[in-house]
Amino acid sequence: MFFKSSKTLVALIVTSSFICLGVSAKDYDPKLHETILPMSPEESLKTMVIQDGYSMEIVAAEPLIEEPVTMAFDGNGRIYVAEMLTYMLDVDGSGTFNSISQIKRLEDKDGDGLFESFTVFADKLLLPRMILTLDDGRIIVRETNTLDLLLLTDTNGDGVADLRETIYQGGKRGGNLEHQPSGLIYGLDNWLYVTYTNKRYKFVDGKVIAQEIPYGGGQWGLAQDRLGRLYYSTAGGQNPAFTFQAPSVYSQVTVEGEQAKGFREVFPLDKTPDVQGGLKMLRPDNTLNHFTGGGGQSVYMGGAFDDMQGDYIIAEPVGNLIRRSKVTREDGYTVLSNKYQSQRKEFIASTDANFRPVWTATAPDCSLMILDMYRGIIQEGNWTQEGSYLRGVIDNYGFDKVIGRGRLYRVKKDGVTLSKLPEMLTKKPEQLVQYLNHKNHWWRLEAQKLMVLSGDKKLVPALKKVAQNNNKPLAQIHALWTLEGLDALDNSILIDLFNSKNSDVRVTAIRISEALVSAGDNNIANKWLTLASDKDVEVAQQAILSAYYANSSNHTAILSAAKQAHPNKKGIIAIEQSMAKLIAHNEKRRKLAEGDKKLAAAVIAGEKAYKGFCYTCHGDDGKGAHAGNDLIAPSFHNNPRIIGNTASLINLVTHGLQGEIDGVTYTGDMMPSISSNGSEYVANVLTYIRNEFGNTGSIITPEDVTAVINMNNARTGMWTQTELDENFANELTAKPQWKVSTNFDIHPKFTIENLTDNKFERPFFSSKGNRDKGQSITIELPKLAIISEVVIDSTLLTAFYSRHYTIEFSEDGINWKTVITNRTAGELNREQTLGRKGKFIRITNQVTAKRKPWRIHEISLFGSYL
Repeated sequence: MFFKSSKTLVALIVTSSFICLGVSAKDYDPKLHETILPMSPEESLKTMVIQDGYSMEIVAAEPLIEEPVTMAFDGNGRIYVAEMLTYMLDVDGSGTFNSISQIKRLEDKDGDGLFESFTVFADKLLLPRMILTLDDGRIIVRETNTLDLLLLTDTNGDGVADLRETIYQGGKRGGNLEHQPSGLIYGLDNWLYVTYTNKRYKFVDGKVIAQEIPYGGGQWGLAQDRLGRLYYSTAGGQNPAFTFQAPSVYSQVTVEGEQAKGFREVFPLDKTPDVQGGLKMLRPDNTLNHFTGGGGQSVYMGGAFDDMQGDYIIAEPVGNLIRRSKVTREDGYTVLSNKYQSQRKEFIASTDANFRPVWTATAPDCSLMILDMYRGIIQEGNWTQEGSYLRGVIDNYGFDKVIGRGRLYRVKKDGVTLSKLPEMLTKKPEQLVQYLNHKNHWWRLEAQKLMVLSGDKKLVPALKKVAQNNNKPLAQIHALWTLEGLDALDNSILIDLFNSKNSDVRVTAIRISEALVSAGDNNIANKWLTLASDKDVEVAQQAILSAYYANSSNHTAILSAAKQAHPNKKGIIAIEQSMAKLIAHNEKRRKLAEGDKKLAAAVIAGEKAYKGFCYTCHGDDGKGAHAGNDLIAPSFHNNPRIIGNTASLINLVTHGLQGEIDGVTYTGDMMPSISSNGSEYVANVLTYIRNEFGNTGSIITPEDVTAVINMNNARTGMWTQTELDENFANELTAKPQWKVSTNFDIHPKFTIENLTDNKFERPFFSSKGNRDKGQSITIELPKLAIISEVVIDSTLLTAFYSRHYTIEFSEDGINWKTVITNRTAGELNREQTLGRKGKFIRITNQVTAKRKPWRIHEISLFGSYL
């Protein structure tokens, strides 16, 4: 039933390392290695080692699927698979942005469990990265490099979408392909969630609406548990799970010790060292030592495998393995642990270096499905450039030749009978109510989604009956959310369920009643106050979260009641800290907006970008994320390189950086360029980090970024710190060779030589008379230079420095261009001129001050001579 691999050169990306400021690992000793050839699906399957009596079978393989990155089931159990057919066609990533990728729909028509047929549901796509199935023949899709959402519809039932509509216009999204949103999962609360974005979405009346939420991080993939708590992960940030203590709509809640000791350590079987972090990420036997490509996660809730129910599953394609994590929820907080930590094993591991699992999901048949890209290169082209550690590995093992393949596996267990595929799309809405009590969470949520999409209010009586049936709490929860989605909830039912014998139902009733409190229902808010003292800490914690979310006037009293009822509980402490941090953050931003509105807008936008991208390597707190005992990237706190030379800073982020930073090697390996996000994005991020983490710096504008990019557009490779310093950060020497002149009289005791004598005490330079408008100082350098900073030092010359001046550059002394206009100058000014070229520098005073001469201690220039 399997076929030979397609000869089409196709490729993909997705989960590998998300790298940030760090160094290029040049510690790989290139030696000739035997080329690693691709295996047939059957041969590769034999390399899989799986624990606890489970087994794997291939249910689809190339050319049925090629370069698969994500998938979604529809109500009949058909699988929609996104194929990125243009990613990493070769080691240089040629042809990446050709719109020839596609989404296939796989179908098991004969019911044997194998997907033997397909249609190309949609083609001519640009690297599709999200799929959400709606009802029969309708899916929502997001491509790469955009925040728009498309609705693709098959109107005639032939398995091919013949209608494409843009149902949400989010605008362009840049950045390399590993650092863009993924997910688009249907949440228990009827909202759609994605990574990298502090927004959630809802499909309403054929369009998508968006709502900002306090947190939106992660990278590739997004999972949720039975109560809608989301599990995020980052690859390069080397964190396989976070923000899972409470639904992220409330903010990021983190409990100390939420990952068991050693949880981030991995235990592969394959010994191929293809990790962008270099040897630091490898054990002596060349096996990967920590997560570096984790993503495509899910929580198994199929109901068929009792010992796996509720386990957190995450793929690690660099390590060629699947982690199965035990999820222990006790006393109001969750702890994750590797089920096989003591054995130093993983749930699934392979010796096949081309096994690249990128997505996992609980299937409609109650099994666990694993999507395998099956390819050589798993990292995006930023990390495979000439001279990089990975380039040597790829060339030596021939990884660039393994493309155009893909496999889909089913995990099953002897003695466990799997379910037949559903036929929900042929059912009437009222027939779907029965599935709200199915053992498989997928069935329950899919039925909920389809009923909400139907908008059928005739369902309400049946749903209310289920919602009030205390013997079936899981069905109650989904019935309540279905009623919420249909805007048909009876408030009296909610109030009644505040007293349910099941704490999960009480928690759900509180969450759903938030809209009532936000609308001013004080009666509900008072009932929350009572629930804050509930004997179950989960209920008390939900009362706190909802009170703060709905901005209830008694949120402080609710917090106090919960703390009194459950003193010193980790979960409540974490929630209190999270809410306090959120309130303080919002107040800080409010005060900032009252001052410099332009700066405030840039900082706020930059913060969103940072928390959707940079934090994975530099940390939420800006102190650098950890990989074991090492930092992935440098700290931003009180960092002179952040608030200093902007030419260096902008060049660093627009071209990328490799090599040591101040003598330190970071496990992140390198900082990729972020210029494809656009100049405004780059400017905002830099302005944010220059005004956060103990830093105070001037705004960087989109025009600044564009100017730097244009001045250095001939450069193709990444910078090193040494190159940046040599080009932009060194002080220009040869001051005795500078020719300095003025167009005004100079005080005989304070001569022109004092401007460039490298002395910062008397005698200083001074005009003979008034500081008049139009007075100028001109410096002619011995040769053309790149000038990134002009420093005008008039320290302690309080009454005599220029308050308003311009700085002009010229290459020939004839044609001048104004590069700085400073209307609020101080005694010491470091003017950032971004690396513009000049041989002549002219500083012109713009405001007359009678009886006050113009005095300066020293003028210095930074950059490099050409």
